[in-house]
Amino acid sequence: MSTGPSNLMRKLVLRGSASIGLGVMLSACQMSGPGTNASPTERAEALSEYRIVPASRAFVNVPNALVVMERDLGVATEQRATLPNTTSLAGENTILMRAQTNRSSSRARLLLDDVLAQFGGTPSPFGTITESALTARSDQYGDITYSVMRPGGDVTCVLAFRRSQIGARALPRGTSALDLMLRNCVSGSVEEALSPIGPDAFGLGLARSG
Repeated sequence: MSTGPSNLMRKLVLRGSASIGLGVMLSACQMSGPGTNASPTERAEALSEYRIVPASRAFVNVPNALVVMERDLGVATEQRATLPNTTSLAGENTILMRAQTNRSSSRARLLLDDVLAQFGGTPSPFGTITESALTARSDQYGDITYSVMRPGGDVTCVLAFRRSQIGARALPRGTSALDLMLRNCVSGSVEEALSPIGPDAFGLGLARSG
């Protein structure tokens, strides 16, 4: 029996569908393969939720914190401390802290692109910033790099970063460094805006419990 035009067409369609399906599967394998540049904590960041913890468990001293939250990223532990904002400027004042391990960060120094990526980008009211535009200062606990914005009146905003191997409180086991990012807008000076991650954040306080 000869194969009719309709049967021949059906075979060609099925063969083409199989080829397309195989192509989709191969493409998916390439996208999720070992050659991708995924962050060690990217999946955990998408799936892990914060839980509220006592301020005494914060990685640095935050006596004025409104709330401290923590989440386990598997190879790192992240905290978010919300600070008071007494200005009329919108947005939260926060310290973002990540207790890094050798598996989550292998770099010897903190890089701007890395820290912005791990903490979700540049917070308002700051726009795009570059390392060359940052100012640096040092204290006995290391370096702070920061950008300053003065939106009006006596309001001073800072976006500041630091990496420290020392903490006022105990850090999770296996921690190799503590990375911090501060967004703080105050009615006052740059020194006042930077104070939440200054020497008092590291040099005072009792060891965290638990």
